[in-house]
Amino acid sequence: METAARKAGAAGGDIPGSLELALTRAPADLLHELRRAWGLNRSGPIWVVGRVWVKSLTDGRELWFLDDIEHPESGAGLLYPTLPGVQGRDDPEPSAAFIPPGPSRKVIGLRDAEAGKQWAVAELELSSLTERRKRRNPWLLNVRSGTMRLLADLPAEWQVAVSGSEAVRRISALARHEIESHVRKVVLQEDQELARRHADNVETLSRLDGDRRQAQDNARAARAKIEADLAKHRQRRDEAERSAADLQVQLGIEQERFAAYKSTVEQEKQLMEINYRRLTDLLTEKGNRLVALGLADAEDVAALIPQMTGPEDERSGVGFTDALAGDYARLAPLLQSRLAEAGLLYSQAQLRDFLALLRTRDLIVLAGDSGSGKTSLVRAAAAAIGGVCTVIPVKPNWTGPEDLLGYYNPIERSYQATPFLLALQVASRSPHVPHFICLDEMNLARVEHYFADFLSLLESRSTSPEIHLYTADEERHVVVEQGIFLAVDAEARRRTGLPDTATLEEILRHDQANAELHRLGGLADNESVLVHHTRLRRSLAAQLRMPTSLTLPSNVWILGAVNMDDTTHQLSPKVLDRVQVLRFRNPMLADWDAIEREIRDVASTPASVKASLRMMPHELGQRADYPAFDRSDLNVAFLLRIARQYLDPLGVEFGLRAVRQSQGYIEAATAAGIGSDEALDNVVKHKILPKIAFDSARPAGNGRSRRELLMDLSAELGKRFENAGLDPDTSSVADLERMIKFAEGNNGIVNYWLR
Repeated sequence: METAARKAGAAGGDIPGSLELALTRAPADLLHELRRAWGLNRSGPIWVVGRVWVKSLTDGRELWFLDDIEHPESGAGLLYPTLPGVQGRDDPEPSAAFIPPGPSRKVIGLRDAEAGKQWAVAELELSSLTERRKRRNPWLLNVRSGTMRLLADLPAEWQVAVSGSEAVRRISALARHEIESHVRKVVLQEDQELARRHADNVETLSRLDGDRRQAQDNARAARAKIEADLAKHRQRRDEAERSAADLQVQLGIEQERFAAYKSTVEQEKQLMEINYRRLTDLLTEKGNRLVALGLADAEDVAALIPQMTGPEDERSGVGFTDALAGDYARLAPLLQSRLAEAGLLYSQAQLRDFLALLRTRDLIVLAGDSGSGKTSLVRAAAAAIGGVCTVIPVKPNWTGPEDLLGYYNPIERSYQATPFLLALQVASRSPHVPHFICLDEMNLARVEHYFADFLSLLESRSTSPEIHLYTADEERHVVVEQGIFLAVDAEARRRTGLPDTATLEEILRHDQANAELHRLGGLADNESVLVHHTRLRRSLAAQLRMPTSLTLPSNVWILGAVNMDDTTHQLSPKVLDRVQVLRFRNPMLADWDAIEREIRDVASTPASVKASLRMMPHELGQRADYPAFDRSDLNVAFLLRIARQYLDPLGVEFGLRAVRQSQGYIEAATAAGIGSDEALDNVVKHKILPKIAFDSARPAGNGRSRRELLMDLSAELGKRFENAGLDPDTSSVADLERMIKFAEGNNGIVNYWLR
C-alpha cells in the first residue's frame, strides 16, 4: 500500500513556486493539478474512496475526517502534491479530507465512525482559503456536503474497481465482519421476538380471563345501578311535575307584576316627557332671552338643551359583528390589508401587538426613529375602523399640565383651551366613534412634567377619571351675575312696556328703558352698559363652552410617539412604569416578502371584507381594573422569578402594578390572536427592556457583575422561549443580546435605546 501511495505522489511531481503564489492560483487550476497528480479525469468531480474516523477534542467537540484516501479505480493511496523549497511541503503528505457538519455525517453512526473501520466514497472540493493557508496546503480538501456514501451502499451508476492486495483485504475483512455482525444481530432479534411474542400471548390469555371475570362483575353492578337510577328518575319525575305546577302559579304572579311594572314605566315615561318639555321650554325661553340680549350665541344655547336620544352614528360601512362575527383575532389581517391599500406595510405580528395594546386601554408609547411609521399607523388604524385620529405636536417648552389641558384666565374670565382639551370635547360629543389622540414627539419636553397629573388620572380603572379644569366658584359667580342682569332687564322692560323679545339695542335706544337699566343695575351715568355687557358675555360664553370639569370620554385612546436621540428627553421610570412601550424597527429591515405573502393570503380568503369597517369603542376594548394578582399563574410566577433574581439586583423596578398590567396585556393579546409565549415575550419588550439603562461595569445589588446578571437573564429568557417559535430577530432575547453587544462599544453602558 505504501508503494502505491509513493507511486501516486510521484505521478503528480513537484510543483515549483512559493506557498503564497500557489494559494493565489484559481481554484479550478488547483483542482486540475490534483486530477493530473492523482491520475483522475481532467474534468468533472473528484471522487475517492477513504476511511471515516473521528477525532475528539478536550472541549467536547468532534472533528470528522475521510482518511487513507485511495484512487477509486486502482485502489492506490493518494498524496498531496509538494512545493520544493517551502517548509512543511517538501515531502509528500498523505491525503485526508475534513467532513463538515451536515448530511455527510448522518450516513454513519458516531460509534462506527469512532471505531475507524467504515469505508466510504465521497466527492471532494477545495477547503476555504483560510484553512488552506493555515495548513500551508494549497490543495487541502473537504468532503462536499451531502455526497458521502458508505462503501456498502453506493449508487448503482457509480462503479468502483478496487485493486491492490492491501485494499482488497481491508475491504473484504470489513465486509465479512459487517455480514457476520448483521447475521448475529438478525438471529438475536428473531429469538428475542419469539420470546416476546410468547410472553405476550401468556399475558394476553391471563388478561382476557381477568377481563371476563371483571365484565361479569361489572354487568351485575351496572344492573344494580340502572335499577337504582330508574328509581331516582321516577322520584325526580314526580318532583318535576310538582315543580312545574308551582312554576305555573309563579309565572301567573310574575306576569301580573310585569304588567304593573310596565304600566308604572309608561306613567314615568309620560311624566319624564312632560318634564322634558317643560325644561326645554324653560331653557328655550331663557336662552332666547340671552340671545336677544346678545349675551350668548344661539349655537351655545342649543347645546344646553338636553336630548332625549343620543347622537346617531352617521358613519358608513359594515359593523364589526357583521364583518368579522365579533372575532377580535380577525381584525389584524383585515387591518393589514387596509393599510397596504394606503401604501403602509406592517406585519400581522406587529398589528396584533398594537391591537392588544389598544384593548388594554393603557397609555401606549410608540418608540422608533423618525419615519418608522408610528403616527402613520395611528392615523391609518383609526381610519380603517371608522374612527378619528387627532395628532397633537408637543412643544419643547411644555413644563406643566396647563400646556396640555389649558388654564383659566382670571383677567379675561375665560378658559384658554388647548388642542388636546378640544379633542377630548369633540370625542365626548360623538361617544359611538373611537377617537385616537396621539401626542407627537412626546418627549421633546419632559413627559413627567406636563403629563404627570394626567398619568395619575389614568390610574383610575374602575371608573372614568374626571379632569378638573378650574374651580366651580367661577361658575357660580357667572350664574349670579347673569341672573341679576336678567332680573334687572326684566324689571326695566316691565316698567317701560317693552316686550320680552326686545333686544339690547332696542333697550339702549329707548331712553326710559336705558335709564331704568342704569338705575336698577347701579351703573353710574358715565359707566357704559356695553362694557358691562361685554364682560358678562365673555364670562358666560366661557362657562357655556368649557365646563369646570370634564370626564375622560370612554371612546378616547391616548397614545404617544417618541424618538430617542440627542434632541429628546429620556422617559423617566415613573412614566415607563405606567405606559406600554411598542418599539418600531427600521422599516428597511423588515421582511417585505413575508409581509406581502401575508397580504396576498388575506386578499385570497373568500371571507375577506371589502366594505368599510365601522367599529364601536367597546368593541376595541373597555376600561376596567387590571386582573387580580395571581401567584399561581405560570406567567406571573416567571415574571416574579426574573424580578427577584435579576431585575431587583440590577436596580430595575418591576412592581405589583407592572405585573398586573402584564396580566391584562396577556388577556388582551389572547383576544387579539397572540399565543401565550409570544404574549409573554411582548411583555418583556413592553415593560422590562425599556427600563434597562445602567453602567454594566458597576457591581449589582448582590455583589455580582451586572454584565454577568444580564447574560444570565438572557439565558433564562432563551430557555423559557426555546421552543416558542418566536422571530429570532425581534424577540426579547435578540433585543437583550444586542444591548449587551452594543454596551461593549459604549464604555459598558447598557441602554435599551442605544443603537
